[in-house]
Amino acid sequence: MRLRRKPLKLRGIKRTAKKMADGSVRIYLYHRATGLPLDPDRLAESYADAEKKKRRAGKKTLTDLIRFFDTSETFNSLSEESRLQYPWKLKRIETKWGTVPEDTFNNQDDADAFAADALAWHQELGKTSHRSADNLMSALCRVLSFAKEKRRIKYHPIPSFERLYKSDRADKVWPEELQQQFIRTARAAMATAMILVRNTAMRAADVRKFPWTRYDGERVQIRSSKTKKLLWIPATRELKAHLDGLTRTGALVVLTPTGKAYTRRYFNEHWREDADRVNAGELNFHDNRGTAATLLAEAGATAPEIAEALTWSVDKAQRVIDAYLARRGVLAANAIQKLEDYRDKRAGVGMPGGGN
Repeated sequence: MRLRRKPLKLRGIKRTAKKMADGSVRIYLYHRATGLPLDPDRLAESYADAEKKKRRAGKKTLTDLIRFFDTSETFNSLSEESRLQYPWKLKRIETKWGTVPEDTFNNQDDADAFAADALAWHQELGKTSHRSADNLMSALCRVLSFAKEKRRIKYHPIPSFERLYKSDRADKVWPEELQQQFIRTARAAMATAMILVRNTAMRAADVRKFPWTRYDGERVQIRSSKTKKLLWIPATRELKAHLDGLTRTGALVVLTPTGKAYTRRYFNEHWREDADRVNAGELNFHDNRGTAATLLAEAGATAPEIAEALTWSVDKAQRVIDAYLARRGVLAANAIQKLEDYRDKRAGVGMPGGGN
């Protein structure tokens, strides 16, 4: 019985089509990392030779980028919990991608090709564990974004990716003490971002682009989730005091340390770093929006009132109340307290001439 050979699967091969003089098209194969031509008649052997030359080339690789990150002050400033979580992730990444030349990320085509391979790897990992796949991909992106930010590489080909793990965040609420600790310890821009979201439930994109023209000293103008229009709402005492105390150095309220507008990636990185310093764990920026609605509901605000205050639809406000409060028993506790108050009122408890 003759066994059929499995088709050869090799990564990192660049195919170039060239039109010949007779009108035919010839396909040339190249080893993407080294640029060496590959012999299609002995593809496996020539590919192996190119891989060996790549390893012997002495050029910097993705392993060097990993060391650049995990020996940096940025890494050292992360919370102890975060630093303890990185070694296993970086080891897995180094095992898989450590030999990829650093110059891959200085060429747009090569960087895009790497992104395609890395995203395919993410999908393959997801067959075993969605959460682990997302964690590894996030760590890889963090290494590349740090390298690009420090001008070590030119292209970061995976600024974002679709996460596979969909967590139920109904119980993910920032405690008041943790929010205050974040405000005290975070860099100025992130502290302002926290104060904005906890008082208005703004989206991160709106916080990044929030201009001074949308604050008149008493009110802030935010975008309605329902109509997408800009609406004025009263500024809380905390928000007013904070905004009044800031020095206006540009058109936007939240600016990078160099006075520029935040990109989405840069904002997320700074937020995550500052959140890690206070051991926020899995809590993210978006969870503060649910926290704001939760506090209003706990204070006794109805769904229509919350919708008006946060410029949400009533349906959305009700969904948030159901998700964030029902799990914590707040609604049940409020209902029981109202029942007790009603019974006391009927029995005359605490009233002149009452039974007790």
